[in-house]
Amino acid sequence: MKRITITRKAVAAALALMMVAVLFAGCGDSGGSSAAAEPAGSSAAAEPAGGGGAAGSTVEIGGYSFTIPDKDPADIEIAVVYMNTTVPFAQAIKQGVDQGAEEFGVNAYMTGKETWDTAVEIDVVQNLITKGVDGIAVAVMDEPGMTPIIQEALNAGIPTVTFNVDAPDSGRLGFVGENLTTAGEMTARDVAEAMGGKGKVLVSSVAQASTWSRQRQDGVEKVFAEYPDIEIVQVVDCPGSEQEEYSVLENALLANPDISGHVSLGGTAYVFARVLKQNNIGNIDSDAPIYTSGHDLTPNDEVLQQIEDGWLYTMYTQQPVNQGYQAVKMLATFLTTGDASVFEVLDSEIRAVDRSNYQEYVDMLEAGEPVG
Repeated sequence: MKRITITRKAVAAALALMMVAVLFAGCGDSGGSSAAAEPAGSSAAAEPAGGGGAAGSTVEIGGYSFTIPDKDPADIEIAVVYMNTTVPFAQAIKQGVDQGAEEFGVNAYMTGKETWDTAVEIDVVQNLITKGVDGIAVAVMDEPGMTPIIQEALNAGIPTVTFNVDAPDSGRLGFVGENLTTAGEMTARDVAEAMGGKGKVLVSSVAQASTWSRQRQDGVEKVFAEYPDIEIVQVVDCPGSEQEEYSVLENALLANPDISGHVSLGGTAYVFARVLKQNNIGNIDSDAPIYTSGHDLTPNDEVLQQIEDGWLYTMYTQQPVNQGYQAVKMLATFLTTGDASVFEVLDSEIRAVDRSNYQEYVDMLEAGEPVG
């Protein structure tokens, strides 16, 4: 067996090499994590399995960079922008926003203007970007107009989601709301079947040029096209106050006294029901019924009573309280944990309400449960 001789010089050299190896290993592991070695723009930052980021860290989502605020949750500012804050539907949204603010302990609030105006809503969002709020949720009045503004917010490092009405090509991080075209189809189908597939129909909206109104109208026209004996006699736009809306709808009814159906694209159903009741015509129990179908159970007490009394035929609820809540939930969770997996596209359930089930909603309302 050959004898191996180890000199002192060899031992010293080996020890030196070991010390160098240990030194380099320490430099390659800052903080005990390999995440620092991930290249910028990689998908790892938005990977749900990553567990989010600590305060002050940067999270990459879809090519945008967001810094998790290093502040108390109560100081995190989330602005929820609705198109027209004066309408009853907006108050249902606000209820959900307030619920989310309380539950997650953040400064979330609803804001907006008192008119159906795309330019005004754009101005509101741009002011929030300039202010540097921590998060923005926006119900989109006009998709082409708002898309670049949402991109502006994202480029500024402000996480932004949409609710109620979407802008899917904007890069928004999440959305909660209904399928507007499907909702329009449902109302038209109800009216068409109640009319026996023939007759004249009035269509109305509080914001005919808006994205939500146009998409619902697409659904309405698609269904009525299946019924050659149904004619849409007029599409009425009612963008003003309730008093102005009442006047426009009453004039439309007087100009078309032989209608037997009315589809509200949004915001007009309960006012049209007032017109019918005031003029004592069109009740669904009468010899000359006018079947109205529309959207939302706001204002709650009045709409449910109109359904019971026969001035409204069917109404479709889209869970507005939950829409406001989910928008806040996504942003608050991300801004406090850095977890990008919270951003989703959520389809709020569309539910039909008529005489067969309206009492369920009356009971919910009396129990203090959200109804919208």
